[in-house]
Amino acid sequence: MTIRTGVTGKHLLYAFALVIFLFWIGESLFEFIWFNPEGKSFTSQLLPLHNSHEMFMRVMTSFTFLVCGFVVSRMYNNLADSESQARESENNLRITFDSIGDAVIATDVEGNIVRMNPVAETLTGWDFTQAEGSALTDVVKMINPNTKGLSDNPLEGVLRDGEVRELSNHTILISKQGKKFHIADSAAPIRRDDGEMSGAVFVFRNVTERYKNEAELRSLRNYLFNIIDSMPSVLLGVSGDGQVTLWNRAAEQATGISAEAAQDKKLLEIFPRMETEMGRIFESIRSKEISREQKKIRHSETGVCYEDVTIFPLASNGAEGAEGAVVRVDDVTELIRLEQAMIQNEKMMSVGGLAAGMAHEINNPLAAILGHTQNINNRVFGDLEKNEEIAVACDVSLHKVREYLEKRGVPRMLDGIYSSSSHAAKIVSDMIRFSRKTESNMGRHHLFELLEDTLELAANDYDLKMHYDFRKIEIVREYDNSVPSLYCEGSEIQQVFLNILKNGAQSMMEKEYRGEHPRFILRVRKEEDVAVVEIEDNGLGMDENVIKRIFEPFYSTKKVGRSSGLGLSVSYFVVTDQHNGSMEAHSLPGSWARFIIKLPLAVEV
Repeated sequence: MTIRTGVTGKHLLYAFALVIFLFWIGESLFEFIWFNPEGKSFTSQLLPLHNSHEMFMRVMTSFTFLVCGFVVSRMYNNLADSESQARESENNLRITFDSIGDAVIATDVEGNIVRMNPVAETLTGWDFTQAEGSALTDVVKMINPNTKGLSDNPLEGVLRDGEVRELSNHTILISKQGKKFHIADSAAPIRRDDGEMSGAVFVFRNVTERYKNEAELRSLRNYLFNIIDSMPSVLLGVSGDGQVTLWNRAAEQATGISAEAAQDKKLLEIFPRMETEMGRIFESIRSKEISREQKKIRHSETGVCYEDVTIFPLASNGAEGAEGAVVRVDDVTELIRLEQAMIQNEKMMSVGGLAAGMAHEINNPLAAILGHTQNINNRVFGDLEKNEEIAVACDVSLHKVREYLEKRGVPRMLDGIYSSSSHAAKIVSDMIRFSRKTESNMGRHHLFELLEDTLELAANDYDLKMHYDFRKIEIVREYDNSVPSLYCEGSEIQQVFLNILKNGAQSMMEKEYRGEHPRFILRVRKEEDVAVVEIEDNGLGMDENVIKRIFEPFYSTKKVGRSSGLGLSVSYFVVTDQHNGSMEAHSLPGSWARFIIKLPLAVEV
């Protein structure tokens, strides 16, 4: 019921009074016209004092009407006051509802919209006048962020179970105009005083900007972590009390501990080798100064390693809890070894420069020693007539002299002098070859022919010291005869092959074979514009550390005196420097070793 504006209870009371007045006049007129046989005047009928019964009835009737008017006016006033209060309450509720910063949509128990505030109208693109009575799913279109499909009715579970529900975060809302918003939402039942559910309310807010900012922060965080994890250095974040705050991928690889497991742990518990650095870390945090220690020696299973440890104190800028440091550990072992190799290379360059000048100084006395040794052998043990003549002239028995010298071991000593001098001469020759290029015998050669010539030379080489006969080794040939000839220095390449074959023969001599025998596999093939030679033996092989140094000058795995350590380094120099090729070594320790030589085809070096 709606009360008209401007009408009050007093007005109703006046109306009842008017009705009473009109009733009195009407009753008097009725009596005057119809019940007046005596012909009394209208005035006497208006106030029938002569008829007490009539007067009493009129007065009682008027009084009854007046009381009813008073009661009705009071009821009307109460009803008007109640309606005014209800209207004010409704207005306050509407103002409150429309003033809420989140979007709010209320539905009945069927899920049809009964109210929505302006924020909801803005986000959905629907006016309330259009949306009223419509199903919520017709007005609110949402996409599941995971499946990218339409979401289910957000109020279905609320209306079914009558419980408050938080819906999935960052759901995407599609407005009537097709605009997309990221929303955070929740739904709750609406209950009457008696506890019965009368509908549900759906509350959501636009978090598009926050979602965008969070996505940018996540992207930036991931980018920074990718940078940190991509660094080869071990990076550790340490708080002021020694707890881990940062642990990159290099740290995981160095310790075998994941970043999740390391977080908030004491650094010494999970990285004990940093014990010697804790004092410097705390001092750097206290002083706010960078601390560096270079070429720190660390002993590991693989040998001696070198590390550079740098400690960077965090710039807190007054932020609470920002005290700490970042520790960077760089493995500079390879760099140190490279520096040492460069120093060694400089030394070798100096040796190479001195080799030519030293050759004459060394070769001359060596030549004299070799010559005089041969002359001593010839003049004492040789079958020369002059020896007999001088012995007769001196009245000495040449036979007795020889017998004396043999018993004293002089022939053996002479052989030792000759052998040692020859070995020294070969070392000098190798040094000269290592330091100088040669242009002699440059021409076109077939590699398999050079290999065969080298095998013939090796077959006649019997090393008395090693007690090993090269001719007892099986030779497996895998030649591609279609490989064309190439321009090279034939004798130098043969020397390369011979050095590899002799090293392989010595390795096989030291191995005990069970069910197999020493074997070389020789391969010649073509790969694009290079010719490839492979020499493989089934000897002892080499480990990784030996392979890394196998081509270094003066490096040898043999006992002192058995090798100069220049054979393979000279071979590497001949292939790479003189012929613009490449030389590699591969091996499986205890099983085999393989040298791969690649030389360019149709190129004149």
